[in-house]
Amino acid sequence: MHLRWLRQAATFNDLTLDQDGEETLRLIRACGREAEFFEGDISDASQVERMFALYLQRFGRIDILTNNPYGGIGQGFLDLTEENWDLNLDVGLKGFFLCSQQAALAMVAQGSGGCIVSTSSVHGRRAWKGDTAYGAAKAGVIRLTESMAIDLGEHGIRCNAILPGHMDTTHVLGTTAPDVGSIDEELYNSVPLRRPGTPEDIGRAVAFLCSPAAGCITGVALAVDEGLLAAA
Repeated sequence: MHLRWLRQAATFNDLTLDQDGEETLRLIRACGREAEFFEGDISDASQVERMFALYLQRFGRIDILTNNPYGGIGQGFLDLTEENWDLNLDVGLKGFFLCSQQAALAMVAQGSGGCIVSTSSVHGRRAWKGDTAYGAAKAGVIRLTESMAIDLGEHGIRCNAILPGHMDTTHVLGTTAPDVGSIDEELYNSVPLRRPGTPEDIGRAVAFLCSPAAGCITGVALAVDEGLLAAA
């Protein structure tokens, strides 16, 4: 999603726990775009505030924020640990709130509106076995997005969410290893379009929501899910 978006974006910052940030930065710059990498814990308010301060010091303004972190692993309800619950909610919901608030404060101060797009999931609309904490976090992202859209609309800030479905992540950042995010034929055939989603699909949806073509769209949870929810 990041590389697709950067074909149109002027600057990019990755607020992440991922240790591969420097490689992401290299790939972004290879696309001919200006970029910086700011590493930190997005569940820590002081670190998020510091990262946004550094970003604004470097670039001067913020017009678009995309929230796209992931934390935790799937566990069934009876096996779910407090540690995994906290990781899912801290990174997958609290982190969205903290980053969105800092971005919105900057956008309001700038006085020219802005866009915030957050990655939720079809798990935020429908429950699957083993997704207790992850699903709770993703449902929270949808509700948070709707509340933000109401509160920030008067400032010209549009807030929307993306709901990916079955994603084939084997092409993320050029990775082609068959054991990374591979989805088997049976899973392909379980959705109407008979194919998985790709990072490029998500990137195009984000680019649309941040474009003038979506100027009247806010508070929406857009499913980019190969028809999964429609067929559920």
